[in-house]
Amino acid sequence: MPSSQNPAVLSPESQKLVEQFHLEDVASHLLRRAHFMAEELFNAEFAAEAITPRQKAALVVVFQHPGLTQNALAGHLFMDRNTVAEMVKRLCANGLLQRTSAQNDQRAYQLYLTPAGTDLLDRVLPRDFEVERKLLERLPEEYRPLFLKCLKLMVVPDNT
Repeated sequence: MPSSQNPAVLSPESQKLVEQFHLEDVASHLLRRAHFMAEELFNAEFAAEAITPRQKAALVVVFQHPGLTQNALAGHLFMDRNTVAEMVKRLCANGLLQRTSAQNDQRAYQLYLTPAGTDLLDRVLPRDFEVERKLLERLPEEYRPLFLKCLKLMVVPDNT
């Protein structure tokens, strides 16, 4: 282990890279910080609602596709099935979703929004658009569509 008597020695190539390294220019670091900022804004606005951004997205997707399966929901949310299963379990326990056995596959569950889930979306969605506006407000207005396009290019699989 390096100590003050025996300092760490990097290869010349790595030493040059360390000298050029600026954390404020590292995309993954900036994306992580932006993600935390987005989470903070959402949590501050919706603390009383006790809902997470992923739960809100799940409720919206189920509203848009009533009767979809948990596996299909996981696909829409780009989340793993086990995580979605746990989230669905909590949303059902909170009375926001209803889960029924799928008619064509007894191993699968179909999901439906409950009246309480619909009421929650009615309260959250208008304010959610304001959270999104606040998130992007530091960007010049003309850059916002380009920023979103760049994020989409990063996360959408390449079809070439």
